[in-house]
Amino acid sequence: MQQKNRLQKWSLGLALMVSLPVMADTANIKKQLAKMIPDAEQALIVETPIKGLYQVTVDTQVVYMSEDGGYLLSGSFINLATRKNLTELAQTAAYKKVMAGFDEKSMIVYPAKGTVKHQVTIFTDIDCPYCTKLHHEVPALNEAGVSVRYMSYPRAGVGSASYNKAVSVWCSDKPTEVMDDAMNKLPVPAKTCANPIASHLSQVQRLGLNGTPAILLESGELLPGYVPANELIKLLNKPS
Repeated sequence: MQQKNRLQKWSLGLALMVSLPVMADTANIKKQLAKMIPDAEQALIVETPIKGLYQVTVDTQVVYMSEDGGYLLSGSFINLATRKNLTELAQTAAYKKVMAGFDEKSMIVYPAKGTVKHQVTIFTDIDCPYCTKLHHEVPALNEAGVSVRYMSYPRAGVGSASYNKAVSVWCSDKPTEVMDDAMNKLPVPAKTCANPIASHLSQVQRLGLNGTPAILLESGELLPGYVPANELIKLLNKPS
C-alpha cells in the first residue's frame, strides 16, 4: 500500500509542476523522479515515437513524462496504425518481471496432467463466487495441460474471516484437498502457521490488483475477473 501511495503522490506532484529548461537527455526526468520516490534509480525510461515524450516504468506503474521533467501523462498510449496499446505492452513486461520473483513454494499448485503446456497464476479469494466458479474448472485446465498456481487475495483484508480461511488452507497438511473443501463451502479446520498470505497481499498492492479472480498468464498479461476454462485454454494456445 505504501508503494502505491508513493506512486500516487509523485504522479500528482509531477502533474502540477511547471516545465523546466529542456535538456537533450533524461537527466531532468531522473532528477524529478528522485524527488518523488526512493527507488527512482530503478525506473526504466525509454523514448516514445513522439519526440520529447518518454515512457517511465517504475516497478509495475507506467506513465509518460516530457523530456524536461515538467509534465506527466497517465493513461493508454496507443499506436493507431498497429492498434497496439503500448502502455499495456509495457505493463505486461513489468508484470512478467515481477512474476519471475514469485516463490512457487508459497503457492497452492494444481499441476497439469501429462505434458505441461502452460501455467497460470491466479490471485483468489475463497469467499469470491467467481473464484469458486473458476476453481470448479481447474480440472478442465489441468486436463488441457495447464498448471494452476494459486496465490491468496482475501479482499476483506488481514484478520478478516476470508483471511483466516486462507491461512487455514495454506497451513493444512493437504492444501489442495482443503482448498477444494473451502471452495465447496465445506467447513475448514482452523489452523495457523508461518504463512505467505500477508506477502501475497503485498504483491496484490504492487501489481495494483483490485478484484478477484485475477489471472496472470506466463507472458505477464493480466486477465481481470472470471474467464471460462474453454476460453482461457483457447487464449493460451493462440499463436503469439
